[in-house]
Amino acid sequence: MDLTDVEGDSPTCSMASSIKTWLSDTSKTQRKLSEYTIKTTTAQKEILDQKISKFFYANNVSFLSVESKYFVEMIQALRPGSRRNLAGPLLDIAHNEVENNLKSQLNEVEGKVCITLCMDGWSSVKNDPIIATSMHTGKQSFLLRTIDSGSDKKNAEYCLKCLKEAVDEVKEKYNSKVFAFCSDNEAKMKLLKEKMKEDDELKTIISYGCSAHYINLLEQEVTPNSVLKYIIQIQKFFRNHHQPHGWLKEKGGLMPQIPNDTRWNSQQACINTFIQNYYKYVEIANEDKLEMSITNILSNPSLYREAQHLQKQCCI
Repeated sequence: MDLTDVEGDSPTCSMASSIKTWLSDTSKTQRKLSEYTIKTTTAQKEILDQKISKFFYANNVSFLSVESKYFVEMIQALRPGSRRNLAGPLLDIAHNEVENNLKSQLNEVEGKVCITLCMDGWSSVKNDPIIATSMHTGKQSFLLRTIDSGSDKKNAEYCLKCLKEAVDEVKEKYNSKVFAFCSDNEAKMKLLKEKMKEDDELKTIISYGCSAHYINLLEQEVTPNSVLKYIIQIQKFFRNHHQPHGWLKEKGGLMPQIPNDTRWNSQQACINTFIQNYYKYVEIANEDKLEMSITNILSNPSLYREAQHLQKQCCI
């Protein structure tokens, strides 16, 4: 039946007329594939790149990771920014955003903000010397700057120079005043505090040592080495020997902690993990042949009691 042969006001006639109109329209225009897809605009792409880049910066992930085959396969649909963009414009955008957020938070504080500067140094995973300075308002802390000292010797004179630059930056960039300075009690930092007293610009700034460091030093002094040395010997054995470490892991034991001069409360962490792992250590010693010196220490029942006593002392 030809659709043109249908006449009148019947339902059949009405349907035929609609089909005829639709055929007429589709013959004039050809539908495009773009009508069935959603495009990512340039602005949306920039937002996606910024969000991905923040993940890299916040978690200290190498920029090389964006070129990893598996990373690209994982989010290929997002078309992440290149390594060059991560290290360039995207990093600048993230830095400016953090700077603006910091300024706005400081501006919310009534009156002129008085800042305490905290400085510490360490070596990166590549053994590069790093000095970090942070600001504390009394309620919040913010990272001010991180410096790779490069070939410069990280001594008291260099740290004094870094401190002066930090004080000037706080004054000029954030319109705030530094009234106190905090650092650990390492030798060059002690000398730095002495040099501050001789400097016209810094002599009015209150300087003091790190309370956490003081407590850690106190723990070292009050913890009897006659007991702790055996605990450390056991901890090192199960931490550094592959097979005993594997047995401990299979039993659900904790990673044995070792006291460290630069890790606060590490004495207490060492004792705590020893106590929690003690019966697993004994089980392993009974099931498997360990070094005689380790077996002899674990067979001493008084060691566990002494460790519990030490734990109570460190918690005071």
